[in-house]
Amino acid sequence: MMKLIIDKFNSMEEKTKRILKYGIYFSGFVCTISVFILLTYHLNPSPDLYYIGLEVFKLGLFFIVEFIICAFAIDTIKKQVC
Repeated sequence: MMKLIIDKFNSMEEKTKRILKYGIYFSGFVCTISVFILLTYHLNPSPDLYYIGLEVFKLGLFFIVEFIICAFAIDTIKKQVC
């Protein structure tokens, strides 16, 4: 299964790979912001900071999954159309 995913990733167009790479960087940046928010919560225990940090972290993870799924879907559709 892992070999299939790696082969599919290697056969992607460069443009799609680049968008996927920058999307994962953006998602990682969002997750990093959430870690800083949660560290702020550790220093100043306010429930609002905790929930904001958790929601931003979930958003970052959602973006990572979304970029990966959409990149594979777009690459598959492009190959079927052309």
